[in-house]
Amino acid sequence: MGIPKVTVVIATYNRETLLMDTIGDLLRQAPFQQGLVELLVIDQSATHQDTTTRKLEQLQLQGAIQWIRVQQPGLTKARNLGISLSRGEYVIFVDDDVRIENESFIMAHVNGLNLPHVAAVAGRILVPGEKPRMVSTKIGHLGFFGTREPGFGSDWSGPTQTLRGCNMSFRKRALEAIGGFDERYTRSAFREDTDVSWRLRKEGFELWFSSEAWLTHLSSPQGGTRDRSIVVDVDLIVNDIRFASMNLRGVRKWAWLARIYGSRVIKAGLNRGKFPMRHAAFVNGMSEVANDDPWHLVGERNS
Repeated sequence: MGIPKVTVVIATYNRETLLMDTIGDLLRQAPFQQGLVELLVIDQSATHQDTTTRKLEQLQLQGAIQWIRVQQPGLTKARNLGISLSRGEYVIFVDDDVRIENESFIMAHVNGLNLPHVAAVAGRILVPGEKPRMVSTKIGHLGFFGTREPGFGSDWSGPTQTLRGCNMSFRKRALEAIGGFDERYTRSAFREDTDVSWRLRKEGFELWFSSEAWLTHLSSPQGGTRDRSIVVDVDLIVNDIRFASMNLRGVRKWAWLARIYGSRVIKAGLNRGKFPMRHAAFVNGMSEVANDDPWHLVGERNS
């Protein structure tokens, strides 16, 4: 195969059948059959079921995928590895628990990225059993306090303020211009997609929402960032604090932090009987973020 136009990256962790279903859906896309797309599977799983291992090995031998094993789980690090290994001009990221029955999925992303001045595309996200939230002018809108009006299920295409990690694509040069994903967003990596969106727009790049680039996100309770080894409650708080502290200024920053404490600590903590744990996560998160190294230093250490 010659140099591909598009690279698709799946960062996976502790998923079996769901991962193979996602891979199968992608390989049935026409651009794969035409040799225009490469598929990188960045696998953070320590082990797999024997059936999954055999299938991944077979696809690797056939040249259908590149199966890259990494030892230390970390979504943002896995995404950055995918960027560094990609050969395509465009890079599409999908989660490892999606179904892509849309035969035009890849080309819809390509068409969005072909628009003048567009550096990244958010694809439409459908969730089984949930009615899509339909908005037009506020796709991915971030409110003053950090409450997002997603609208990523809408059947309307147009500008968006933010992206969603399970279905998004980029011009590779735009990602390289901002240093890729910020690896300080660890483990569950909550807000990593908001952060990369914010930094792209800050550099003058435009984001686009494509209703034609749709997929179905299963949000499986097993594997992914929902693995029991990851304390998601803590990560949500710390990474939310990280985004506000690194990207916002003045009143808006403190309004965002107040929302985190009121919603994630007081309200959710009391409702779930986890107030002490969440309060401690907030205090520790404020301290941790205050002592964060600048992202360019993190990137230099990991390069």
